[in-house]
Amino acid sequence: MANNNNNDDINKLNVLMIGSGEYTSGVTGSTTSKSDKKIGVIALVMFDLKRRGKVDDLFMAGTRSSKFETIRKHFKENIEEVYKDFDVEFESFPKPEVERDPKAYLQALDKLKPGDAVTIFTPDNTHFEIAKECILRGVNVLVTKPAVMKLEHHKILIKLAKENNVLVATEVHKRWDPIYQDAWYRISSGEVGMFNYFNSYMSQPKFQLDTFRGW
Repeated sequence: MANNNNNDDINKLNVLMIGSGEYTSGVTGSTTSKSDKKIGVIALVMFDLKRRGKVDDLFMAGTRSSKFETIRKHFKENIEEVYKDFDVEFESFPKPEVERDPKAYLQALDKLKPGDAVTIFTPDNTHFEIAKECILRGVNVLVTKPAVMKLEHHKILIKLAKENNVLVATEVHKRWDPIYQDAWYRISSGEVGMFNYFNSYMSQPKFQLDTFRGW
């Protein structure tokens, strides 16, 4: 069947990235990350989607305005000057005159219209309130795992998403890491054969806890 959809006829999404840390920008604190996500993931993807005409205006909300100078310099040196045709412009919140505001995302949400989208990459205990506010404004939500910390909150978000006709999804990024993809393939293809017991272990750098405390 022929696909008559014309991308030019589809309204482009504006996207707000809530959370300005390592997974969004590649910047932790006042310096760039030393991990495998040193240029970030979320912002990089959004810049690529914008380059391909899939999204329109980009916004980013964190808690400290002073951090955005480092982020913009990082994006320019490691994305704009490295990849072809990447526009790394975005509007940031809180504004420069406000040093710290954990609720800056509320002002940023005022820039969106119903049907736009947000990504939420913030400490786990903040997910519910942020996602709830986004849903009530008619904005589609992608929130990193765990979506919430209580079952009752999970049920509330499901109910609100249906009532407000928006998409809400949980981003499980480890699923796409090469080591996990390789394990999935080896198991699903039968390469490793049958087994009765499986054990896995994953650790993360302790400094990431300090990042969470800074929210």
